Amino acid sequence: MYMSRELVFALLAAFCFGVAPIFEKLGLVRTEPAMALFLRAGVTTLLVVLYWMVFPQSSGWSIPDGRSLLYVLLGGVFGVLFAQYFYFKALEIGDVGRVMPVVGSFPVLAFLLSVFIFGETVTLAKVCGIVLVVAGVFLLGE
Repeated sequence: MYMSRELVFALLAAFCFGVAPIFEKLGLVRTEPAMALFLRAGVTTLLVVLYWMVFPQSSGWSIPDGRSLLYVLLGGVFGVLFAQYFYFKALEIGDVGRVMPVVGSFPVLAFLLSVFIFGETVTLAKVCGIVLVVAGVFLLGE
């Protein structure tokens, strides 16, 4: 059976996203969410720098144009800073099994925004997928 590269990477990401909350919940027992976010960002930065040193990019270092830079930075502010902080706060006070389904419902908003912003097509299959995600959040959140 052949698996496309994007599916392999998506499955690896899903595995990592599934394992990470266990470590994070354990770490948040005696760590404030803001400190946990700081530590996570620091380690991530260090690992990315090491990756760049070991696997240099053929195009070299290039700063993106202003608009692209703005969008990437806004994505970081929302996807890393705000989302991770709120996620850590929820994980600190809640159960992993209850927090993760709600956090994992982000594809619903991303899909709706992609329809309005990028004009992506709404199909019956996609609507069914959204309904299943929402149903899953309710079922797993019990």
